[in-house]
Amino acid sequence: MEKISADTAELFEILPAAVFACDIKGKITYFNQKAADFWEKPHEISSDIYYQSLNIYHPDGTILNIDLYPMQMAIRERTAVKDAEILIERPDGVCLYVESHCTPILNPLGELTGIITMLIDKSDKMSQVQHNISNQKSQDNLVKHLELKVIQDNLDLQKSEDRYHKMVEEVEDYAILMLDTDGNVQNWNLGAQKIKGYTEEEILGKNFSLFYLDEDRERNLPQSLIRQAELEGKATHEGWRLKKNGEKFWGFIVLTALHDDENNVIGFSKVTRDLTEKKLLEDQLREHAKNIEFRNKQLEEYAHIASHDLQEPLRKIRIFSEMLASKITDKEALTDIHKIESAAERMTVLIKDVLAYSEIAQGQHMYSWTDLNHVLNNVKEDCELAILEKNIKIEQSILPEIYAVPIQMHQLFSNLITNALKFSKPLGIISILGTIIPKSQANDFFDFSDDTSTDYLELKFRDNGLGFDPKYSDHVFKLFQRLDTTKTGTGIGLALCKKIIENHGGKITVKSKAGEGTEFLIYLPLKLQDGTEI
Repeated sequence: MEKISADTAELFEILPAAVFACDIKGKITYFNQKAADFWEKPHEISSDIYYQSLNIYHPDGTILNIDLYPMQMAIRERTAVKDAEILIERPDGVCLYVESHCTPILNPLGELTGIITMLIDKSDKMSQVQHNISNQKSQDNLVKHLELKVIQDNLDLQKSEDRYHKMVEEVEDYAILMLDTDGNVQNWNLGAQKIKGYTEEEILGKNFSLFYLDEDRERNLPQSLIRQAELEGKATHEGWRLKKNGEKFWGFIVLTALHDDENNVIGFSKVTRDLTEKKLLEDQLREHAKNIEFRNKQLEEYAHIASHDLQEPLRKIRIFSEMLASKITDKEALTDIHKIESAAERMTVLIKDVLAYSEIAQGQHMYSWTDLNHVLNNVKEDCELAILEKNIKIEQSILPEIYAVPIQMHQLFSNLITNALKFSKPLGIISILGTIIPKSQANDFFDFSDDTSTDYLELKFRDNGLGFDPKYSDHVFKLFQRLDTTKTGTGIGLALCKKIIENHGGKITVKSKAGEGTEFLIYLPLKLQDGTEI
């Protein structure tokens, strides 16, 4: 059985792709290290069959018929199959998105004798198909047999190596070229022409420093990479490169020294990949992150200034309310004045909380013991006019004191009660009920997906108002979703409620029926931030 030469094997070892060949029985006759990594299990030459442990799919995750395998098509059509994108599942369950290049091998008589295959890993596309794979793949779809005809024992060595080189030359995703010891270009594949813009005739004999920016040439970067590869065997670099038309692209290069039988450096292989899109996306993400950080700082500054500025008019409201109260003897009027003072005091507290929130980087520092009865009473007082206007009855149970962010609890109760008032009928009833659910029973009330490690507070906000069709239950917590456009509101109140509950490690859901009312069901863990149970 003939083997590829040492030079060809060395070339395949530096390629960033899996390359392998088989005999007519499907037994492996050659594979590079990338192929060994791809299979992720040891293989023995002339013993193991490469495909026994692999499963092959369409890019959308559906099973690939054996007649459509790239290697089968190459054998059937007696022609090369390039750029065939498939999914291959390894024995460890990992799916790889690869581009397959299959080249038929012909003997001196022109008879088809086998296939040489190159697999280029393009798993950066996996995010586009991962969801389809998980939904569509099943054990019944696993490919058990892959029929291949491969290299016969009397394969002509020269013709084989010609086809090896031809396959490398036709790869378009990588610029693969050979350099002499001075860095002058000796050969040029289609990928190099596609990425860099030069034809083979235009570039052969010219120094590879032609691809570098002026400032890189001035600091001798190309020569430094040559020296590094000569001393260390390999050099890598990532940076801006030049095309023939002067356009820049972001390239990642691997420069590898090639040696003769006496270990003397006889040249270099250079593999370049165009990562411009990746580079631009990373730069854009960094810029967005900077903008977000800048805007967050502006918002913090604004909250700080606004909080201080708003306290002054509130201070005057409280002062003048006290002065007015001292001049009035009418009990009903005094009651109204005291309500004004109470509302102004609560507003002052809220503003101070907002100020503190803007000055503390981590929200957990805002947690404190919060009496939910006190929160509820404050919200009821804020909503007193609306409650009286519709003559709504408020039913409530005794609520516990929990470790939470007080301002967020106030906002949660306010949004839910305001929402209930908005859709309640005159003489309606709004209930706020709290129950402690032991951790052993928590999953019986709500699916937490795993065993819970703490008790939960179950809060029910229930009304007998207009309600809505249950099919819209998933929409009510989305930003700017308003099921009834005749009612006032911004469409963000319930979205904020969901965010507050999630901030506290809890969950919220809703049940409703048109004409019969709505119930919001909330679960809050009764656990401190350090993990200690309340």
